[in-house]
Amino acid sequence: MENEPDHENVEQSLCAKTSDEELNKSFNLEASLSKFSYIDLDKELEFKNDLIDDKEFDIPQVDTPPTLESILNETDDEDESFVLEDPTLLNIDTIDSHSYDTSSVASSDSGDRTNLKRKKKLPDSFSLHGSVMRHSLLKGISAQIVSAADKVDAGLPTAIAVSSLIAVGTSHGLALIFDQNQALRLCLGSTSVGGQYGAISALSINNDCSRLLCGFAKGQITMWDLASGKLLRSITDAHPPGTAILHIKFTDDPTLAICNDSGGSVFELTFKRVMGVRTCESRCLFSGSKGEVCCIEPLHSKPELKDHPITQFSLLAMASLTKILVIGLKPSLKVWMTFPYGR
Repeated sequence: MENEPDHENVEQSLCAKTSDEELNKSFNLEASLSKFSYIDLDKELEFKNDLIDDKEFDIPQVDTPPTLESILNETDDEDESFVLEDPTLLNIDTIDSHSYDTSSVASSDSGDRTNLKRKKKLPDSFSLHGSVMRHSLLKGISAQIVSAADKVDAGLPTAIAVSSLIAVGTSHGLALIFDQNQALRLCLGSTSVGGQYGAISALSINNDCSRLLCGFAKGQITMWDLASGKLLRSITDAHPPGTAILHIKFTDDPTLAICNDSGGSVFELTFKRVMGVRTCESRCLFSGSKGEVCCIEPLHSKPELKDHPITQFSLLAMASLTKILVIGLKPSLKVWMTFPYGR
């Protein structure tokens, strides 16, 4: 009996051996699968990288990629000033910009000359990848408007026009003119005139930033010299009384402007000077009784296209409640295109 094998011990040893072998096999299988999965993942990533075309996605080349430390040490741009590097924007006499072009301006306090030294460098690839819109809070202008509202009862802002200068119209009839550094250059009008004409509802600056047109809520129009701050014209009969000026726009011709009133009518304003007397002639281009026009925009030409034949027609786009029209103001009034909505 003593030499007979212990069947229970043999079975336990066999089971333990079998369990160890199965466990080793499972570990080896998992290791193999993990190895193959990593290999397949690497191959898949390499395949995807091969599919990415830098030219197709317009990805700029980077010589040295930034490190994590350099990224974490970057300063926040919110509190820095932003000034375009184009020096012509600071020269009012030589620039040729349009009042419909919005330019980025400094967001620092007005009158601070040190802000000109802190400029954002535009990247070399700026011209290759197109323009980028940058939101910039105009703290200097905002603070001065609030101050003017408290000190001289200027009222709240109601209209704005942006070129190399920034014009802000107020609810009490004043036009505040700021330069690129957000310094206040001119305060045009008075609160007494504002009480008579109402709030400024539309503004426009001409191409060379020498003239400003102000349209009022009660229908009057004024023209100002932005170099001297002198009132050049006060127009009260350009359109039917009792309708507000919704839009007023200079064309490429400095003697020609367009206005749109709350009655839906569109008028052409021709400025003349006869025997030293400045006058304004008005012509109705579109009557509101035929369908109200809610928006107008002269189609400006770039300076390099000034000799192009299309510039002689002085094109104007108008949007009514039912269609978009493109008309030519010169040499005679002509409808060039109409685009009905929904077609």
